[in-house]
Amino acid sequence: MRLQLGSFTLFYLIVALVHFFILYFLEISLSQALFFEVYISVFLITLLLLFGLLRAFRRMSNYVAWLYSVGSVVKFGLFMLLLWPVFKADGQFSALEKTTFLIPYCCSLILETRILIVRLNKI
Repeated sequence: MRLQLGSFTLFYLIVALVHFFILYFLEISLSQALFFEVYISVFLITLLLLFGLLRAFRRMSNYVAWLYSVGSVVKFGLFMLLLWPVFKADGQFSALEKTTFLIPYCCSLILETRILIVRLNKI
């Protein structure tokens, strides 16, 4: 489990660094993009959900897909509650705001899926 969480953290950090340098070279303010807030919050929520999924895997392997789906809904729901009002405060939802959320969100979904596929194939 540590190896899977470690590989998740490493890949997530690499994606964040690539995104950071792209924003830097485009001269986009990190505070304007809410870069750190979004990446840290998505990372922590995903790490918590992934830890819960891996712990529940042994006892409730039949329900892992449902737990995964609930976790995705929770992440997206928290986005709608916490970040959507901030992004819509200026009256528009720009491409910068979309990518600032979608890149870490999709990265976390891909990594969760990959880790769970590897675990399910071992059954």
